[in-house]
Amino acid sequence: MFIFTWIPNLEILKKIYIPLENSLITSMFLYNLPDALWFLSGILFIRFLWFNKHKEQKIYLICFYFIGAIFEISQLSSVIPGTFDLLDLLFIGIAALIEGLLYKFYFLRR
Repeated sequence: MFIFTWIPNLEILKKIYIPLENSLITSMFLYNLPDALWFLSGILFIRFLWFNKHKEQKIYLICFYFIGAIFEISQLSSVIPGTFDLLDLLFIGIAALIEGLLYKFYFLRR
């Protein structure tokens, strides 16, 4: 956070800024989509590491799915900082489902 205080405020950024209304769509983009993108990047990284080893890839993906779900659910207690949101779990599941379908029907067909 200290870095942002050292960076001067650029005038061009003040002109580009578009204020958004509070709505369900904008709140999903601001709060739930980053979790889904974080989860998707983890899945893609695992697929990159074990590209030709499908058996190992499957094991590590299942472990990553459980770790992501446990991390999100454990925010219900005070062990992990953050706020639990059911929509986060939904978006993580949607990201995993879409990536899995694209992988199955696009990449495994080749």
